[in-house]
Amino acid sequence: MDMRQIIHRVLWAFLYTYSIFASQAAEYKDYASYVNPFIGTNEGGHCFPGATRPLGMVQPSPESTSDYYKGYEGKHISGYLYDDPYIWGFTQTHLSGVGCPTLSDILLQPFCGDLPLNTDRTGFRSAYDKASEKASPGYYAVELTAHQVKVELTATHHVAYHRYTYHKEENKNLLIDLQYGVSWHLDNVKYNIIEANQCFKNRYTLCGYRKAREWTQRKLYYVIQWNIPVSRVDTLAFPNGQPEKAPRLVLHFDGTHDTVLELCVGLSTVSEEQALKNLQSEFGGWGRFDLIREDAHREWNELLGKIAIQGDENRKINFYTACYHLYIQPNNLADVDGTYRAENDSVYKSPSGKFFSTISAWDIYRAACPMYSLLTPNLSEEIVTSLMLAYMYKERNGNEGASSYSYLPRWGLWGREVHTMIANHSVPVVADAWLKGIKSPFFTDEQVFKALWCSVTKPHHGNHVDLIDYYGYIPYDDAFSNLDNHRETVSRLLEGIYDDYCVAQVAKALDKSRPYAFLMNRASYYKNVYDAKSGFMRGRNSHGEFKTNADNSEIVGEWINESDYTEANAYHYRFHVQHDIRGLIDLIGGEKVLSARLDSMFFAPKIPHIRGKNWRLTGCLGQYWHGNEPCHHLPYLYKYTPEGYKTDLLMRYITTRLYSNSSCGLPGSDDCGQMSAWYMFACMGFYPVNPCGGDFVLGAPQFEEMVLNLPNSKHFFIEAKNLTEDNYEVGEIALNGKRLHRNYITYDEIIGGGTLTFHMKKGKLIIGESLFKTE
Repeated sequence: MDMRQIIHRVLWAFLYTYSIFASQAAEYKDYASYVNPFIGTNEGGHCFPGATRPLGMVQPSPESTSDYYKGYEGKHISGYLYDDPYIWGFTQTHLSGVGCPTLSDILLQPFCGDLPLNTDRTGFRSAYDKASEKASPGYYAVELTAHQVKVELTATHHVAYHRYTYHKEENKNLLIDLQYGVSWHLDNVKYNIIEANQCFKNRYTLCGYRKAREWTQRKLYYVIQWNIPVSRVDTLAFPNGQPEKAPRLVLHFDGTHDTVLELCVGLSTVSEEQALKNLQSEFGGWGRFDLIREDAHREWNELLGKIAIQGDENRKINFYTACYHLYIQPNNLADVDGTYRAENDSVYKSPSGKFFSTISAWDIYRAACPMYSLLTPNLSEEIVTSLMLAYMYKERNGNEGASSYSYLPRWGLWGREVHTMIANHSVPVVADAWLKGIKSPFFTDEQVFKALWCSVTKPHHGNHVDLIDYYGYIPYDDAFSNLDNHRETVSRLLEGIYDDYCVAQVAKALDKSRPYAFLMNRASYYKNVYDAKSGFMRGRNSHGEFKTNADNSEIVGEWINESDYTEANAYHYRFHVQHDIRGLIDLIGGEKVLSARLDSMFFAPKIPHIRGKNWRLTGCLGQYWHGNEPCHHLPYLYKYTPEGYKTDLLMRYITTRLYSNSSCGLPGSDDCGQMSAWYMFACMGFYPVNPCGGDFVLGAPQFEEMVLNLPNSKHFFIEAKNLTEDNYEVGEIALNGKRLHRNYITYDEIIGGGTLTFHMKKGKLIIGESLFKTE
């Protein structure tokens, strides 16, 4: 490193450190001002614009609606769609970018005037002024034009804080719908709640309990308080005369008081008393809305300031919004005193004081969790602790074979297992953190290894270990138990043996030679489903015969009997050997073959088609489908070939054409931050092709300069010299002034601080739509 580089690095360290800690100085940088919460609220992004804290339990946000149409529910999974003309209330919990509907608890809708003639749910919807709709980290506001109320939302970690400004002093009303929740069909709302009780403690307080059923059964306790006494309460008739477990109430407020009604909702999974404790601990009294909003903004700004950027302003909005989405979930469900409700329905106190759930492991193990380990390793540690607690207190039945075994959560939702997606990708989340030295202080190495070992070797829902050990693959026409359903057999094998590889690395570090050898042998079983004749990973029957006459572009999944793949086609899982790319290259015949096969996917004349579903695919480049996670490492595989410049082309194309500062700005469901984490890594210039191993394959950065302000008080600088619209291709790469002669950088090199310099040059290909067949 020459003197000029040293001076530049020191100067950057000073400026960005100062900008973070000197918040009152003129140099203060408002990173949160770059966040646009409306990105991803259209076209399948399934994001919501409401208020939340980083990893908070509550997320008050609008529930929008329009006249019903086919496919309505699939577009309203988060409860909100940007183009909808109506809002029918504001609920307190949401999922960010997932593919299944649930939550949207406790709907509140303020309105002026008399009750509508139609008191069914649609009767309380209101048109709203789109120009008035505002959202920023920790804040949301909108004018309900039909109801003549301005609604503002903010939040602490356990408390939703609402402020309603009624434009008429008389007839201030509030609908509270305790039955509502998003569902796969609007008619299912009447079945959403299976247990409920509620009571008014006084004219200012409503407490209650509800047990919801959508996706998984879960308990929620709440305390709702407001600052104006209720003068009358009406209980509405059940919609369409069909009984529901929880009521819909209309609260009427005294017209002689102020036109501003403030309301807060405290939540807990444990009890009403705990919900009240959460509220009292975090809510400092009425009239503090703006202070809490400012505090939420400050908290987000401190988190977003872990990365500072120089470059295009519009791309900054995309980047910081991606970082914002990354930290909406998982959610800390523990109360302020650390208590939480486990899957076995018992209440425990977390030794860390936190319990994280809503962990979409199948998605986030790929990029989101490796990003956490870089920016917030303390969060990675807390996630590991939470996953181990979930393993300890799993709901088990010792009389029913597979359910007598405990295992790490596959998809944990509010402390419950939903058994969605395949394999058990909490395994790489725990293993990768452990291998990086990010360990829970509450569990020994042996306890962690036992949890990992049991998760990959003991039979349980979705774990086909008996078939794999017997056949060396999962046949589509045989089953040893009701756990084996003849579906997604290739994907289940490939992703399951990746988990085996991850546990093997922990076994190796612990000098457990026999488990290591056993698991590494299983990790090689991808070779058993490689059909050399077709060049694809292909389903086999119990006689060892490969399927023939398969449609390689057809996307299939768990909804198709004897399917090969999970929400993907043959092109996508052709390369799904994240732990052994070199072994895959040898298997198929070399780097040139790999490059040619990647070309046949990215530059195919047609996009994929789905069998048996009416999904609209977004984010397609030829047969490549960026809108779903199994494809996310594929653009980087060119870096294992002499044609690495094609990765650079894809980075520029995907980051500029598939991500944008708009409501349609995500190429698919954000899936608890995975789609956003991919974008962040793409902009940084490296990516964890193998998410458990500590290596990041080098790509092509999208900003002139970036600095990671690491939690160990060190800084990692990323420079893209001569970066322009035409100069998107990477020439030489240097780490701390020394040229790199490899295609990766390590986790230890990043967290150790330093400078990664990319020397950019003009691309060999012109970026244009003609290069790709898009959706």
